[in-house]
Amino acid sequence: MKKIFVGFFILVAAISVAFVFLKKASTHRSRAADLVPAETIFFANFPDLHRTAARWPQTALALIWAEPEMQKFLEKPRSKAPGMKIWQKKLDQIVQVAPGEAFFAVTSIDGPQPKMIAGFSFSGRKADVAALLAEPHNALKAAWPAGKSDLATYGGTEIETFTYQNQTVAESFRGDWYFVSNDLDLLHSTMDASSRESNPNSLSAQDIFKQATAPLPAARDSLLFTQLGALSERLLSLMAASGQAVNTKEIADLKKIRAIAWGTKIEGSQMRDAIFLLCPGEKPKEAMPLNGAVLTAPETVLYYVMGVPAKTELPKYAMALSAFIPGLQGMDGALAAHGLASSDFGKAFGPEFGTVMDWKPDTMQPSTLFALDVRDAAKAKGFADAFTSGSPGGVEWGRQESGGVTIYQAPSEGILALSPTIALTDRFFVIGLSPETARQGLARLKKGQAAILQNSAYQTAVKSVNPPTAGFGYLDLKSLFERSYGTFRPYVAILLAFSPEAGKYLDATKLPGTESISKHLGPCVYSQSDSAEGTLMESTGPLTFHQVLIGSFGGALTAAFPMIENAMAGGLKLDPSLLQMKPGSPAAPALPAAPATPTAPAPPASPAPPVNPPAQGASPQ
Repeated sequence: MKKIFVGFFILVAAISVAFVFLKKASTHRSRAADLVPAETIFFANFPDLHRTAARWPQTALALIWAEPEMQKFLEKPRSKAPGMKIWQKKLDQIVQVAPGEAFFAVTSIDGPQPKMIAGFSFSGRKADVAALLAEPHNALKAAWPAGKSDLATYGGTEIETFTYQNQTVAESFRGDWYFVSNDLDLLHSTMDASSRESNPNSLSAQDIFKQATAPLPAARDSLLFTQLGALSERLLSLMAASGQAVNTKEIADLKKIRAIAWGTKIEGSQMRDAIFLLCPGEKPKEAMPLNGAVLTAPETVLYYVMGVPAKTELPKYAMALSAFIPGLQGMDGALAAHGLASSDFGKAFGPEFGTVMDWKPDTMQPSTLFALDVRDAAKAKGFADAFTSGSPGGVEWGRQESGGVTIYQAPSEGILALSPTIALTDRFFVIGLSPETARQGLARLKKGQAAILQNSAYQTAVKSVNPPTAGFGYLDLKSLFERSYGTFRPYVAILLAFSPEAGKYLDATKLPGTESISKHLGPCVYSQSDSAEGTLMESTGPLTFHQVLIGSFGGALTAAFPMIENAMAGGLKLDPSLLQMKPGSPAAPALPAAPATPTAPAPPASPAPPVNPPAQGASPQ
């Protein structure tokens, strides 16, 4: 029953997306937040599908879709894929319905199942909506033939219910709205609210909703909102019921966040995302200096910076993971030998940790640099020495000092012959995955000029968001796509050509050219800023940072799904002994609190020489 009922809500979302794609426009006044009760825990809303439909054709995604080369590529799947024909039929039905607004809400999580309601307004005929809903209705009755259908009236409006055991699906039409809920009382209150011009007991009238959505873009195209009070209490009760220890500090920090709101708006060819964490009483921070920009180059495609607090403390669950991460267990002992502890990390490094990824047009793969600002040079050197000293049975890194720079280099091993290299100056702790990458970083530090600041696209993108105080990111989508698609397109074509199943629906010879897609792309930028009211994370671009991350994760999950499915079908097993360090085996040290930690391979026959340090007297900044 739950799966079928959720299917109704998915259909509501599909109606919203499909209508936007079809570019149908008229006028509509958003009312969904007036219909749901004040205690609503989760609320998703497409406020004005007509307006969004008018905006959609200007977006970069729509322009890419409309490219002649893309349309030629889609000809075969449109004619061969069975699902395309079914979807086209649904699109035709949605055109007749002409939805104006859609929403989904969870109003309570007490009891055996959450109370939910969804709905959409429409300007088509009621009969067209009924035709669109016929398929989920039939699926519901086929899945539970013992279920009971019934008709009732409320306030002169007919309500159709389907009941099976203790679960209910209730539907009604009220004016130009269609509603569906799993709670009859909730449906009644929503129907009553739809007949009023104003509702003081609605979500829209609550201060918490107004405060959380105030920083979001006005006239937005979508909204997600959740109140965390009830969720926090439910989490606490579940932890207590399971006998799990409660970390009072973590719970207190969670309770500080009263609500989270996420709004997306189409602005010409650009998308704008804004996520706001309502957390009153926070201390505002100063704008980030973005010191790592000095490491950028004209070919930089990604520049990302996050703040490093002066006080750092690894949570208990992170410490527990050290049992499974080679080399991390011995890190505390190595730090202690230098008079340090992991909690000193924020004293040694900060206020920023940056990532710079470059990708030259004539290379097959990008190069990446990681950089930490140095707060205390002596403590930073202690961390570097502890990290590179090697654990018992492991390998110590090569080390050389010259001109105020200390170079640490891991010996190379394996097919890729990676040799992670660290360069420590009085201002930066730079990590490169190869000696050449680290050498390039030192040269840029010595030059002292931030190449990315000379990029006009970068300057324009930065001005489109608030000054960052806790996080910043810049991604050149055009260059990234040109490098990656241009490199992998021939391989994709070969894979499609030799895959009989994919060949039924996709024509490898009609893959769109790089230029037809990349010309619609440009930079996207991300900014995280803190204020007295909470934390705002915003992003703009042809695709936003949030959309790129979600798409990348979804793509990776889709690609890995067959392997995961096969592993689960064969009985997935984990041998704990594989995670244990064996005597005499090399251990890979790990850098606390820094992502993408390089591993230290086993020693080669002869140690690799360290990177050539800068000449005497040359002092990188």
